[in-house]
Amino acid sequence: MWKSKATGVFLAILASIGLASCAGSLGSNPGSDDQASVFTIGTDAQLPSVISCQIMVSGITLNNGTTNVPVLTTPQVVDFAQLSGLHQLLDLNAVPTGTYSSAIVTLASPVISFIDTTQNPPQITTMNGTLSQSSVTVNFANPFVLTDAQLVGLRMEFDLRRSLQTDANGNITGAVNPMFEMELLDASDSQVSIDDFLAGVVGVTGANTFTVQGPKGRQWTVETNSSTVLDDPSIPVSSFTTDTIVAVSGQLDAVTKDIDASEIEVVSNDHFFLGGLFTSIRPPAPSAATQADLYVRAELPDLTGIQDGQIETLNLTGNEVYKIANINNPITTLLFNNSALVPGQSVGIGGKLVTNNGVPTLTVHRVVLRRQGQQGSWVPGSTVIQSGNQGSLTFTDNWTAGVLLPNPLTVFTTNATNFINLSGLSGLSGSQAIPIRVVGFILFDSSNGGPVMVARSVERLTD
Repeated sequence: MWKSKATGVFLAILASIGLASCAGSLGSNPGSDDQASVFTIGTDAQLPSVISCQIMVSGITLNNGTTNVPVLTTPQVVDFAQLSGLHQLLDLNAVPTGTYSSAIVTLASPVISFIDTTQNPPQITTMNGTLSQSSVTVNFANPFVLTDAQLVGLRMEFDLRRSLQTDANGNITGAVNPMFEMELLDASDSQVSIDDFLAGVVGVTGANTFTVQGPKGRQWTVETNSSTVLDDPSIPVSSFTTDTIVAVSGQLDAVTKDIDASEIEVVSNDHFFLGGLFTSIRPPAPSAATQADLYVRAELPDLTGIQDGQIETLNLTGNEVYKIANINNPITTLLFNNSALVPGQSVGIGGKLVTNNGVPTLTVHRVVLRRQGQQGSWVPGSTVIQSGNQGSLTFTDNWTAGVLLPNPLTVFTTNATNFINLSGLSGLSGSQAIPIRVVGFILFDSSNGGPVMVARSVERLTD
């Protein structure tokens, strides 16, 4: 069975509920046989050096005033520190139509890991956490009326910064007081789109469709069209086999419940994948790397000898294929290769695993740079506008990989960068620091000899 043991900050659960209104209280109908569809998305606000916060999510229910309706019935271990600003699909379930005003999340067994950069190379320290409460009720800002045969996303945001308790010196104590924000959104809303859904290919079912098996063994149909971006055009859908592992981005189709793919990234053609964060590169860029330490956040399939939550050392030869996810321009090999690897990069590693005398050895064949989110405060006066939204800014990076990256971190923006809650790059102005979240790629800048970030989106964060 394909298994991903770390699913990410943005969770997505799909259930059948419809959304007719975001306000008001039209009469609920809990006794109706009508059905619609819901999926759940989650995110978090992180703490410096916290690289993992795995919690068993044993159930999620929606409440219509009289009944708790389950939308997640299979317990899943979720790493709420894996991603930021990205969305990960978990499940799909049917629920009755009606007016829903709250959700209940049931949790267990938190495990917190943080990175110690005082050691060379950096090491991981792990502690078992203690929940102050195992069941959390979250009231929606407004009741949601769910109507027949409509698809709606349940967005679940875990506030890691407020949930993990610290002592007077700012050290993690292990106490977890879970804090969530949740809302129901139409399936077409960008806040419940699907980013980098990792799955193993089961088979190609048509000229534009194929079937994958995701976490917990559920199978999904993926549909492509002329607008779907393949990160490697030399590997068409027709060539996918059961050894192919993909990361799919897109949206769920409200009618078919299939994944309408906007981007497909082939992360492995050898039946093995590791996803995670580079913590150390040897020798450092711009020299050609021969070894890289990877903090493993996800693996497909689940194999003995390699564990998520641990650092694995990978040997590199320079013969690997280097790609930037969801960008099919060959020029990307000039921007990302074995001489442009830096700690703090989020990557996917594909290769072949060979076990001799019980000792596993991974031969790396593909290294794919993946999008990641970083959060912090915009540095006043740092905005440089070249033309429109093309330019740069710097911000103090307080997110998971922040301890591995320069502080402040330089961010380059383009006219294709999506600005959220901002009028554009010019919206970052004034004398006061502005809390922002940037989603994009960490690249090595040969001109300054260090990492920079190229932004896909810049979001001003609000309470």
